[in-house]
Amino acid sequence: MSSILDAWKNFWAITGPISLISLMVLLLYLYNPEKFERIAIHINWLLSKVSKRREKKAIAKEIRYIILTKFKENFGLEEVPEIVVEWGDEERAVRDIRRGRLVIVLKAGKYRYENLARALIVSIPELLAPELRAVLDERFVECLSAHVARNLASDHPQVVAAINQVIRSLVEEDEHFKQLASKLVEIDDRSLLSRILIPMLIRVARARYPQRDPALDREVEELVTMLSKLSRGEEVESPVIHGKYIKVAFVLVAKPEKVEALLEPHVIFVRKMLEKYKDLETLYVLAAGRYVAAGKFCMKRLRTELKAQGWKVSCREYVYEGRYRDIPQKMKLYVGELELMRRRSH
Repeated sequence: MSSILDAWKNFWAITGPISLISLMVLLLYLYNPEKFERIAIHINWLLSKVSKRREKKAIAKEIRYIILTKFKENFGLEEVPEIVVEWGDEERAVRDIRRGRLVIVLKAGKYRYENLARALIVSIPELLAPELRAVLDERFVECLSAHVARNLASDHPQVVAAINQVIRSLVEEDEHFKQLASKLVEIDDRSLLSRILIPMLIRVARARYPQRDPALDREVEELVTMLSKLSRGEEVESPVIHGKYIKVAFVLVAKPEKVEALLEPHVIFVRKMLEKYKDLETLYVLAAGRYVAAGKFCMKRLRTELKAQGWKVSCREYVYEGRYRDIPQKMKLYVGELELMRRRSH
């Protein structure tokens, strides 16, 4: 009997700590999967110091973690693909939808944070819409992707520093492109990058694919300029873009006299725009701070007006916190979207 007891004690002395650690890992995975994932990433990076194969796995694991925790939430990605990292001569990303994989090819020899920065930048267009690279100016798409990557990596200051270096290399010695990149920052400060600019670019790129047209690049620049002005709270005399590919109008609810008039001036503006541009596709209502409630009311009035005129509309609304003008602290912001699908025949 004592020999059995001694054998059990010896067995437990060996397996007990392993079982206890396994139980703790399981509980951590079940109750705090995000923390479990971070620990797994750190372990992979430690192992990567002795193996290039492990380094690829570490990059893939961390990129997937960032996509799961940040990208999926901001851009509504339905399914996060398996991330595979390979070494090559040219940095690129290829989406294999059939196999549910995103293959990221990087140049070997760079340090950890630069690799993560480049992996994010090349993969974001593939995750948003592969058509973006084919239809839009390649350098603009890379700059846009870098700004999105900087947001996603906001908890990783070393990665953000590496992304900033990429942006600087894109815009150096090109004043026009430098100004365009600066406007993207202003748009992003008000979170209009993910709520207006990128969704619109995706729609246009998918409709235009696979042909390129320089006219589209000009319309995109016009849209970026207008959104940057609206982000700063500037009054735009005619907040409408009616081009070959982009057909959109903006209503900025920010003047007390228009609110006191129950927003009738905004309703009249939209009515006139639709008389002039009968194929207008999207209306956006923007408001900030104490005007958020008025923005919601304006959205309701416009929806009622459009339906009364026979339009079929699809509506989306966002209330969130962000920066506005030069105010240092974040404030409540509002974006209302009215997509005009078709006008019913009477």
